Parts: sequence; structure tokens; C-alpha cells
Amino acid sequence: MSARSLILAPLLVMVLLTFLVGGTAYQQTLSWKNGVDRVANNISQLVILNNIHWGLRKVQRELPKHPQQAEETWQEMRSEVILLLKLQQSEKNEELESVSLALQSILTTTHPTPTIVKALLQNDFLSPNLEQVDQLKTLQKDAERVTRLITLSMIILGLVLTGLTAYDLDRLFQQLVRSRDLNIRLQEEERRRIAQDLHDGVVQELVDLKRNYSADKIDAVIHNLRRVCHNLKPQVLEDLGLAAALEFLADDLRHAGIADVQLILDEDGLTRLPKQYELPLFRVIQELCSNIKHHARASQAKITVAYNPMEGPMLSGYVSDNGQGFEVGKGNISSNSMGLAGVRERIQQVGGQLHIQSRPGQGSRFQFLIPVKQSVKHALSI
Repeated sequence: MSARSLILAPLLVMVLLTFLVGGTAYQQTLSWKNGVDRVANNISQLVILNNIHWGLRKVQRELPKHPQQAEETWQEMRSEVILLLKLQQSEKNEELESVSLALQSILTTTHPTPTIVKALLQNDFLSPNLEQVDQLKTLQKDAERVTRLITLSMIILGLVLTGLTAYDLDRLFQQLVRSRDLNIRLQEEERRRIAQDLHDGVVQELVDLKRNYSADKIDAVIHNLRRVCHNLKPQVLEDLGLAAALEFLADDLRHAGIADVQLILDEDGLTRLPKQYELPLFRVIQELCSNIKHHARASQAKITVAYNPMEGPMLSGYVSDNGQGFEVGKGNISSNSMGLAGVRERIQQVGGQLHIQSRPGQGSRFQFLIPVKQSVKHALSI
């Protein structure tokens, strides 16, 4: 998995979850808010109707003895009715509308009369219902508690998503650190290998040439220098193609004393392999061949590479030998050859997989599968 996918995957999940849960919470909160508003309106209506009821009772008592006070109370009730009409406009309620129509006489009558007051008091909706008010207040408190619960849940979710993102980023950082350290060790291993090739091959032959000059020794020095240069930059890959470069690796194994080396290539398929995969594939097989040369003590080796885009976009291959082998999964890979860790790292960089089968005394088999894309921005590192 690439570094970019490791970063984008948790962030994308976090964004999707945030939108999903946030949208659901917003709709739920909005629903509860509307419910709270309705409860508040219902409470206000009941309070106003209760005030009108007791105002009518007061007018009924005051009319015989104190008509002036009764008219003042009547005017106060007119204000209550106007407020009730405003509530009717903010919330379309058929029951409230019928109540408002029944109270129109308070607005149209300037001076109250016993007949009008008595007729209004006979309406059931003016009966005080304090128990219903208490129920509505309980519903309002429940709605407020649910709203706070949703808000707290969103905060907890945000903290959880932040923690998960931080964990993923920390894991990515640790992987990048391990990859950096591995690259440093691979570079040091490559420098050590080049120095060993130069010292054991070219330098020793130059020293021997200094003592005993001959044309054959000069040819051997030139051959070794070309071999070292080829390992640094495979010119044959650029000049003759992937098949010829892999044939060069097979010949190098034969020159190292491995007599039976088989190279099986799907040459027609490899000609259709995207160019960005050729050098990475060459480096992977080169490292596996180097492992056979320096560690396997083998007399036979087999290299197989196949790619058929008609059957599926998968590049497959394996490199096997009949050498001394090793115990897989017990840390022997890195101790025997740092290059094998580099092979696994290179293959994983493009989403591929490396399978290793080996037992002491029974040789080794390295099989790799690499998904091939027609356009790759990040190929395996060299």
C-alpha cells in the first residue's frame, strides 16, 4: 500500500462518517428543535387561553358592580387574543384556528355584556388544563435532553475519529521511518557489494596484472569492470529490452558456477508490458539472482516471468534454486541477505506480493505477483 493511500484512506473514511453522522444528527436535532418549538407554542396557547378564562370570570364578577374595571379587564383580554392570533399565523393548527374564531367577539365587541361573557365561558377550550401544561413542559425538557445527548455524541464521535486518524498517521509515519531506514541499509549494502566486487575482482586482478602482465588478465579486468557497471546501470535493458536483460542475468548465474540455469519467458507478453515496469522487474530478479549466487550454494536455478494482459493485468514470476535454503519466518532473510528485504519493499510499493517457500536443505522459491496498470506514477524504486 502506498503512502498516499495510507493517508487518504482514513481521511476519506473520516470525512464520509462525519458527513453521514453529522447530517443525521443535524436532521434529528432540527426535528427535535421543531418539536420543542411546537411544545413551546402549545404551552403558550394553553397559558393564554387560561388567562382569557380567568379574565372572563373576572369580567363576569365585575360587570354588575364595577363596569369600568370590567372594561379594563376586557381590553387586557383583547391583547391576549391578538397574541393568540399571532401564534396561529406562525403555526397552522386547525384547532387553534377554531379557537381564534370563537374569540373574535372579544375583538369585535368594545363593551362587554353578561350575555357575551356567559356565551364565551361555555366553550370547553377555555377550561383550565394545568395537567396538560405540565405534560408539555416535560416533553420540552425531554427534547432538550435529547438535543444535548446528540451534541455530546457528535463531540465523542469527533474525538474518536480524530484518535483513529492520529493512529493511522502515526502508523504511516512509523512505516515511512522503517522504509527510510531500510533504504539507508540497502544503500549501504549496495555500496558494500560494489566495493567487494571491485576489491575481490578488479583490484585483485590489477595487482596480479602488475606482477604478471598478460593480455588475458587485461581482458578479465575489462570484463569485471563491465559487470560492475552493468549492475549499476543495465545498459542492455535500454538497448536490447527486458528479455535480453534477463538473459544476461541467467548468463551471470552460469558464469558464477551454476551450470543448470533455466530461463522461461513469455516474450510476446513481455513486449506488451508497460515500460515503467521493466526496470523494477529487472532489479527484483537481479537481487534474487544475487541471493542465489552469494548465499544459496545451488547447482540449479530457474527463472520464470509471464505477463498476458488478455487473461488479466497481473505480472507473475518466480525464481527458484536447489540450494541450502533457510527457515522462513525466523529472521533469517534479513541476516542472509538485506537485498531480500529490499525485494519485498519494492514489490509492496506497487501493491504486489512476494511469497517465499524454503526449508533448510530443500532450496528456495520466490514467487511474486504484481498488478499492472497502464499508467503508473510511482513505479518501484531502483
